[in-house]
Amino acid sequence: MFDLLIKNGLIVDGSGEKPFKGDVAIKDGVIAEIASTIDGEGTEVIDAAGLMVSPGFIDSHSHSDQEILLGPDGYNMLEQGITTQLAGQCGTGPVPAYPNLYEGIRQRYGEEKVKEFEEKCATFATFMKAVEQQELGTNYGFYASQGNIRGAVMGFKMGDANEEETEAMKKLMAEAMEAGFLGFSTGLIYAPSIYAGTKELVELAKVAHSYGGNYTSHIRGEGCKVKEAMLEAIEIGKQSGIPVVISHLKVKGKQYEGESVNMLKIIDDHNAQGITVWAEQYPYLASATSLTSQIPPKFAEGGNDKLVERMKDPALRKEMERCVFEDYEEFESNIYGAGYEGILITGAYMTPQYVGRYIAEIAETEGKHPFDTICDIIIANNGVVQCNYFSQNESDMLRIISHPRVMGGCDSSDYTAHYDTEKQGGGHPRGTSTMIRRLELIRDHDLLPVEESIRRITALPAQVAHLEGVGLLKAGMAADVCIFDYAGLKANSDYVHPFRKNEGIEYVIVNGKVAVRHNAFTGIKNGRVLKRSK
Repeated sequence: MFDLLIKNGLIVDGSGEKPFKGDVAIKDGVIAEIASTIDGEGTEVIDAAGLMVSPGFIDSHSHSDQEILLGPDGYNMLEQGITTQLAGQCGTGPVPAYPNLYEGIRQRYGEEKVKEFEEKCATFATFMKAVEQQELGTNYGFYASQGNIRGAVMGFKMGDANEEETEAMKKLMAEAMEAGFLGFSTGLIYAPSIYAGTKELVELAKVAHSYGGNYTSHIRGEGCKVKEAMLEAIEIGKQSGIPVVISHLKVKGKQYEGESVNMLKIIDDHNAQGITVWAEQYPYLASATSLTSQIPPKFAEGGNDKLVERMKDPALRKEMERCVFEDYEEFESNIYGAGYEGILITGAYMTPQYVGRYIAEIAETEGKHPFDTICDIIIANNGVVQCNYFSQNESDMLRIISHPRVMGGCDSSDYTAHYDTEKQGGGHPRGTSTMIRRLELIRDHDLLPVEESIRRITALPAQVAHLEGVGLLKAGMAADVCIFDYAGLKANSDYVHPFRKNEGIEYVIVNGKVAVRHNAFTGIKNGRVLKRSK
């Protein structure tokens, strides 16, 4: 007797091979058998006639490590077919702890929760232990955040690390790898990650590579300096030997449309030279990140509190704005790329009246200069403000999504609440619908065969991250399965209604248990922590 028997589906097994009709049997959390017909019985039988059966999708770029200790159930990821998340991206995470890291937690949950985070995130090992003790909606693998490593050793100090500081950071990197992390990430537009130079990052990469890890990077520029930023990431791979994953590959800035041709050639050329380079992407034309990160980082030296205090000085405000719009080749801010009319506030706990509104509109209503509006909102929220920035081009997005070395990533996180699906504002649709939107675009633009589009969000990211037992429908592999109506896939979320449910996902199975049934989360939490294979 099988625990679960999936009958009559069109099986897309993740390998890139042509789909075939057949049955899938699951027992004790793993795939027991796949065949054209399985005669056994199942405790539950799912008739998948007319549906595709694939491995559960793997989100190659998740920030759920920042929320995971709050106990989310992962419903927003599960309902888009995701069964595994690769978290700890962009050099910014909860571990290791350093002063003033948890201001957003303090605002939302209070001082006691901050103390709990500080204890659980004291080391990479304590964080991993805390996560493993939780019930998890999806599976998770973790990258070590270089910004945290630097922050723990050097704080928000600009300039090169000395020998002692470098050795301390290398020791922390080794501790992360010993704890089972997948490698390390950087966010080279975010303080304190941005303060690290190439030489320092090569030293960390050598340590991670010695354990078989990867280097994943939100590079220093995505507009006028995107090629130089890509080449820096690749140079780190060249000098250390570590495989490189370029995060959420994009062209930022309408004036740079078409630059993706040159960017993809850089990836192809360096792989031909024997340097391993991958990328991942979210399929939307607006990015999302904190508003403070869009202020030139030299004003953030010393930390968040120093930045907020500097914003109270009118002369410094003028200098900040001048740097944003005149020194963009030094630091390319999304404020410059999107313009005030293209910045939508999605999170501001202390000033909820601004959520769902654009900076230009708020400034006009309140009779303020737009940059003063930005500073005032940041001050009121002690630096904790999230925004969407509209500055990308569809032609580049479609060209990037078609490239064989590009995987799919949400660049989002588990929601900590179940939101009203008609709630306006307060998020980005990628947190609800990235995988559905990706498959929709590929299908509707006829970019790839379905077997290849599925491979790039299942077996490929598992291979790149060195994860064993996931990403394929094969006997002995984990029973992480997505059953869906390919022709009926539809992402209903948008920038106004970011929490609307998708259509077309019929079942999602995590380690043998049904977590989504007919597009809706069942309440089952059956995920686990995945560590780098030795």
